Amino acid sequence: MLTKAQQQDRRPDEKERHEQRIHFTFEDILNFRLLKTLGPATESVFALHVLRHNANDSFAGWRRHVRGAHRRRLPHFLNLAETLAVSPGLVSLRASAPDTVKAELNTEGMMPSRIRQLTVALREFQEAAIRPYWPRIHSYLESERESCGRLMFTGGLQQLFGALNRKMRWAPPVLTLPSEQSGDVRLTGSGITLAPSLFLSGPPRFFPGGKGVPPILVYPAQPNSLVTTALWDVPPPEQSLAALVGSTRSAVLQALTESRTTTELAHHVGISAGSASQHATVLRNTGLISTTRTRTSAIHTLTPLGMALFKGTWLQRTGAA
Repeated sequence: MLTKAQQQDRRPDEKERHEQRIHFTFEDILNFRLLKTLGPATESVFALHVLRHNANDSFAGWRRHVRGAHRRRLPHFLNLAETLAVSPGLVSLRASAPDTVKAELNTEGMMPSRIRQLTVALREFQEAAIRPYWPRIHSYLESERESCGRLMFTGGLQQLFGALNRKMRWAPPVLTLPSEQSGDVRLTGSGITLAPSLFLSGPPRFFPGGKGVPPILVYPAQPNSLVTTALWDVPPPEQSLAALVGSTRSAVLQALTESRTTTELAHHVGISAGSASQHATVLRNTGLISTTRTRTSAIHTLTPLGMALFKGTWLQRTGAA
């Protein structure tokens, strides 16, 4: 405990250090999962903090582009960032389908007009600041998950947590991590989902789960300078897949690098199930995806042609061709 004099001497931006302890059961260790990405909507929430602050040079190119290309909407985006900064509990995460995480606004007691205002602002920011880079971000986070998988395979959770963040400590069956508040979380057998985030800054973030839904632990996976050059160098518009097929269908193709049902596709892209079905029909008729049907759902997958189109655009974007 700090004395009054010590508290007065502290810098205004200096926060008290707390630790959160997550207690695993044997079943939780068995149900431990690695997720490759939280999706563009969730990354948008974390990216607003990066836009508001200039501390991290890894995002200088991205910040420069967003500020330069969207000058008129910039005050709108910064106001949204300020809202989230003063209300850190406003956004929650939950797993909504296999390999899908949704960012949701905790809008209890909020005026409907304010809810609509925040929802529209988040969607506008996502389209302006995240979508143009999403194939590259997705590829980077995919490689991050593969690295985590190798660490876990060779050295278990001890090696995995030790490599991800030196401030995370694994002393079976308890994971200790820095937090804004001290406390204990006791898992109940559903496991935990570990996910990297490109835009998350600071310590890892823990988001509680629900009934039968595992909690989510997000850790910052910030790239080195070589990777940031490939991430933020913006190609001419004509090289963009979005310019070729439209931003929403580009997002649908991106989502279908892994097979998904229509419902999962809608959740992943952030559109209605009806809209997802319509886009899937157009892409199927052009030979870019295939669809197989079960009793209860349709499962969509990229065809070799669709994969070639997607990967060809990625190679052009990164200059790896």
